[in-house]
Amino acid sequence: MKKTICVILILVFLCTGCGSEEKKSNVTLKEMTQYEHVVPEITTPVKGDDTPQTRDKDGFIVVSDVVYVKANTLILRREPRNDADSVRTVSYGTSMMRTGLGESGWDRVYYENETAYVLNDSITTLTIQENRTFDFSNAMLSIVDTSRQFYSYDSMCEDLAEFRERFGNHMKLNCIGTTKDARSIFEIVIGNPETARKHIFFVGGVCGTEYMTSLLCMKQAEYYLCFYETGNHNGFAYSELSNNAVIHVIPMLNPDGVMISQEYLACVRDENIVIDLKKWFERDKVQGGTSLSLENYLMFYYANANGVDLRRNFDHRWSELAEGIDVVTDQSSKGYPGAEAGSEPETKALLNKLKSVTPDLVVTYHTTGAKILYNYGQSEPMLSTAKRIAGDLASVMNYGVSGGGVGRDGYGSFEGYCSMEKGIPTLGVYLGNGSTPLSLNEFGAIWNACTKSWAVLQLSVIDY
Repeated sequence: MKKTICVILILVFLCTGCGSEEKKSNVTLKEMTQYEHVVPEITTPVKGDDTPQTRDKDGFIVVSDVVYVKANTLILRREPRNDADSVRTVSYGTSMMRTGLGESGWDRVYYENETAYVLNDSITTLTIQENRTFDFSNAMLSIVDTSRQFYSYDSMCEDLAEFRERFGNHMKLNCIGTTKDARSIFEIVIGNPETARKHIFFVGGVCGTEYMTSLLCMKQAEYYLCFYETGNHNGFAYSELSNNAVIHVIPMLNPDGVMISQEYLACVRDENIVIDLKKWFERDKVQGGTSLSLENYLMFYYANANGVDLRRNFDHRWSELAEGIDVVTDQSSKGYPGAEAGSEPETKALLNKLKSVTPDLVVTYHTTGAKILYNYGQSEPMLSTAKRIAGDLASVMNYGVSGGGVGRDGYGSFEGYCSMEKGIPTLGVYLGNGSTPLSLNEFGAIWNACTKSWAVLQLSVIDY
């Protein structure tokens, strides 16, 4: 009953704006330690291809593998050029033997007793199933509850335990770090990291008040696991996609911040953190940093339990943050970059993951704006790669793609760090259109936009 009352009050606040008064939540935190399992991190390095390459007299690398047509139709040519005579036209999903890899955009194939040449961006080694359609029933997705405004750390722990019980053959669950208020930072791994050549990181819950991103990550993980064996995207089986491009999901990077934003002081385990939160609020109020009540101040809480905004704590032009006229110089609910780059347990957890597994793509979820950002200042050819992947994602999400430089807003960010310091294509996906925290009314549209997005990104990464 208390939780229902709290949800109603939050929804009223979202409708009336930040000037309205909100009563303090008195929801009691359930202890979830029985669900917190520290599992060894995946440390298997990405395997390279050490097979010697042999070239024939025509300059093609000699291979022998089965490929499938991924274009709606494909013309097989007698020579490796667009104006060469046609041998025949084949349809989507047609299989043939590839006998040579070319470096000019053309591969050599053998089909129905004839040698021909095809554009190599129109074929794939991934198996294409004959039935391209796939319908799923929402009734089967029964674990993650999307009917409530709040998606808490407690709920996530319960759901993760059920994920492992029901889908343990297709996933691993790792604890990659622990927060100041003794909550675990979890990673879900979908697919086989021991055989995959590609890896994709999805990160949600970076900011406390953006907890809808955690709900989305968990619902997408449930969807993918539920239909792992039977689902496909345009004929590409989810199981095969995941064994070629493993999915790593960190659904709630900042669980302390999420809980503070949802339940205020009632959720805090460490009394010293309660004292700090009150102190930061009083200082911000005196200095003109906020005019809100304590409860509303905490409702819009972005930072972690140390008062550090994780969007500003990574070592990408971090020292230049201090040069801004609007810099936050002390612990607060939003904006403080920390005493040094990489100082926070949440930041360290992500950096440690990047040491054990180098992803081929990083996707972070934030709110709001219904847009996809890909340009964090990187140079070519990485900029074009990120743009292409962003375009692939936008094609199913119907979100706008922004190519404008992020500039100063990217300083200290995980996205900027991955793009500029690690050379990893990175997308920032900004969900919804309303004010943060997003109303639950927006989740339906967000889910519809994102349902197929993981498969699309897997295909996009496998192809480059």
